Amino acid sequence: MKQKAAASRKGSVRLTAAVIPVFLASTALLAPTARAAGLQNPAEADAAATDTVPGSSLSVHLLTMEPGDAIWELFGHNALVISDSATGYAQAFHYGLFDLYSEGFYFEFLKGRMIYRAGAVQPDRLIAGYRAQNRRVWAQELDLEPRQKAEMLRLLETVVLPQNMRYRYEYYLNNCSTKLRDVIDTVLKGQLQQATDGSPTGTTWREQTRRLTAADLPGYVGIDLLLGPMGDEPTNRWQEMWIPMKLRDTVGALWVNRSDGSRVRLVSSEQLLVTSDRTHEGAAARSFVLLFLLCGMLAGLLLLLVARGAHHGAFLARVGLGFFGGLWGIFCFVAGAVLIAVHWTDHEFMYWNQNVLLFSPLGAGVAFALIRVSMQGRTSRWGRRVAIGALGLAGIALLLNLIPALASGNRELVVLTVPIHLAVCWIMLRVYPMDRALLYGHGGGPGTTRYGV
Repeated sequence: MKQKAAASRKGSVRLTAAVIPVFLASTALLAPTARAAGLQNPAEADAAATDTVPGSSLSVHLLTMEPGDAIWELFGHNALVISDSATGYAQAFHYGLFDLYSEGFYFEFLKGRMIYRAGAVQPDRLIAGYRAQNRRVWAQELDLEPRQKAEMLRLLETVVLPQNMRYRYEYYLNNCSTKLRDVIDTVLKGQLQQATDGSPTGTTWREQTRRLTAADLPGYVGIDLLLGPMGDEPTNRWQEMWIPMKLRDTVGALWVNRSDGSRVRLVSSEQLLVTSDRTHEGAAARSFVLLFLLCGMLAGLLLLLVARGAHHGAFLARVGLGFFGGLWGIFCFVAGAVLIAVHWTDHEFMYWNQNVLLFSPLGAGVAFALIRVSMQGRTSRWGRRVAIGALGLAGIALLLNLIPALASGNRELVVLTVPIHLAVCWIMLRVYPMDRALLYGHGGGPGTTRYGV
């Protein structure tokens, strides 16, 4: 029995020794087949998955270009740059492109139906253009998931197709910055709007506009003149991103949720690509109320002095009264006509503008009355009534401005124009009183004027 057991053990050892090499050889032969069927180890599987996920080789940067010199450059500009490290692809997508010399541009602009374009350009070329303009350029890399990057690229490449590139431009609601804001929000599934579309920040469209145009006084006054009550509505962080620099700052502070449940900062890095010696934009809108009041008082005083000189027969004073008085009245008439006619356009932010009380169509009558005074040395009943009517409308604008619930953001223009309207009335009623001495001169007969010429 012992011999049989020993023989059995020796047989088992020989069988095992024979089977093991065969098993190992079979495993080696089958391994390539298993890998071909996708049975990889976890590390290899993760690496392969990274290579096949759409957008894994893409990077996205938000470029922000700070203000320039032209009136439309004072608000800045921005673009989304998408690059592919695998293929060398790189494009800067941006909105707000227009051609001042295109057919019908100005006519459509007057109607408030501006058709602008989206476009794509090489990033280096875009940046070089702003470097030549001495404007700062910031780059923020957006920490998006690969699929989000691929989706953004698809959206933007679709937008710049010839059949899609044109869009209806609105300076506050649908401009170059809000379009990029909406693209970013789309790939984030609404997280940007959810985080910012809340309580007002304490500023208005007008205040932000004043802040950015303070360095360009003609542009500042022109926009302030045309902007109606809608411009004084409070805005929140979502709406404020109509300004490219606000979009940059808001995106830079945003945290977003990823598909795996983690929470990360949207901007992974930020870099100043182009430096500039320009002054930075102001943090808040400056107040020019005292400056405008002083200018209005000086203009009114000069008009009175010229009128007194004309009253005493000075030829240059007569010419000056007719010229400056006529210029003031014609400007009021044209501005008032524009502020009324704008209601037949799509410029909604100009509707119901209280400045029509300061610059009313009565200005045509004021201009004619002052020119008549400078030429004939006498007023008329209708001339005095027109001057009083223009002053009365300006007084209504002043009263409305003192009532918080009815006030518009036109206080600077109120304090500028009321002194001038007062001066015109003073000239018509006091410098040239309508009496017998005025009608018949200094004791002369009918037809004699005060000028004696």
